[in-house]
Amino acid sequence: MPQSEVALAPLQEWMQSMVTHHGDVYEAAEEASIGVETVILPSATLQPIQRVGIYHGMYMLRMIEALSVDYGALADVLGEETFEELVRAYVLRFPSRSYTLNRLGEALPEFIAASKMRRHVFLRDLASLELAMTQVFDEAETEPLPADAISSIAPEQIAEARIVPIPALRLVAADYDVNEAFQAWREERAVKPLRRKSWIAVHRRDYGVFRMPLTREAFTFLGFLVAGETIGSAITMFHRRFRRLPAQDELFSWFRDWSAAGLFAAIEVN
Repeated sequence: MPQSEVALAPLQEWMQSMVTHHGDVYEAAEEASIGVETVILPSATLQPIQRVGIYHGMYMLRMIEALSVDYGALADVLGEETFEELVRAYVLRFPSRSYTLNRLGEALPEFIAASKMRRHVFLRDLASLELAMTQVFDEAETEPLPADAISSIAPEQIAEARIVPIPALRLVAADYDVNEAFQAWREERAVKPLRRKSWIAVHRRDYGVFRMPLTREAFTFLGFLVAGETIGSAITMFHRRFRRLPAQDELFSWFRDWSAAGLFAAIEVN
């Protein structure tokens, strides 16, 4: 046993600071509040600092590995070296604070947006799409409404009806056609960034993740519903945004497609 006893909480904080330090393990040791030899014994072949160095070296490799899974298309577009540089800079700014690495990359799109990377707008949009896909994959599976449930609402109740979305739904608005870019990557085709605004509903059903391209109008209306607006208030807000009311055939086709895709979990009627 080491000669000095250290309480568990300070020891945990020390270990975290050593493992996550942005420099090498020797720099981490110089800045640490506890001497390495105080709490770590040598092994048959390694000194205490070298033993800690194994964990220090593995930490960043694990961060890179985790984010390369969540952001496979982004990693491939950037290339291995550039992606690793991005992850190292990102983790320094947004270190892991959760017991799970599932949330590690939540701020990566905004980090890219604020960076000076070449093509940073496209890269931000691509990362936003992949983040949405990761998030819906991790959400709880919810039984969707039957496809004909909305049509069963009494006409006099439609305006006050509130549609509850499934938890595994995210809406992505992008300046680039990232849905096509992601599909090209998935099909092992060349990814060619096309600067064209796009709107996508990302959702999960039966444990599969789907991407539904939307028009700007459909995306906007669905966004109002997802935010908790009633159908009536969504129509009013749509009118303010586009200076027109949604056509009856538009509403019919939107709700038909969204219901068929299983985007709604419940209907609330006051």
